[in-house]
Amino acid sequence: QPDLTKTSRRGKFHTGRLPEDEIRSYCVSVRLNKNELSILEEKRGSYKKGEWLRMASLNRLPLVLPEINKSAWVELGRLSQDLNRLLTYLNSKSPDSDPTLTEMHVIKRQVQTLRTLLLPSTFWSNTNERHAENQER
Repeated sequence: QPDLTKTSRRGKFHTGRLPEDEIRSYCVSVRLNKNELSILEEKRGSYKKGEWLRMASLNRLPLVLPEINKSAWVELGRLSQDLNRLLTYLNSKSPDSDPTLTEMHVIKRQVQTLRTLLLPSTFWSNTNERHAENQER
């Protein structure tokens, strides 16, 4: 394995060089108006302008993670606590007693709400989970 401290991507003196086909020897200049420049500044984030333009032209832009929806995050935390309380309650019941219909309804509603918040609305259609068995029988 080569010692990476002894090589340079730019090929400085006494360092390893890149293969000829990887060396960037062409310079492209771009002129932008004020609006285009502000769009570029907004989209490039921490990348240098030229670096971002190169990635964009080669369709290699990094993935942009959306900001967390704070109200959804708070709601998820609340639902998570409710589910934990419900599961703790169900675990504390005697082993012989099954969950009641009301308890099952509460669990189902909590899971559906979590599912709605966690996944895009187009992913889950209105499923009717009562009809999961084979309908052809």
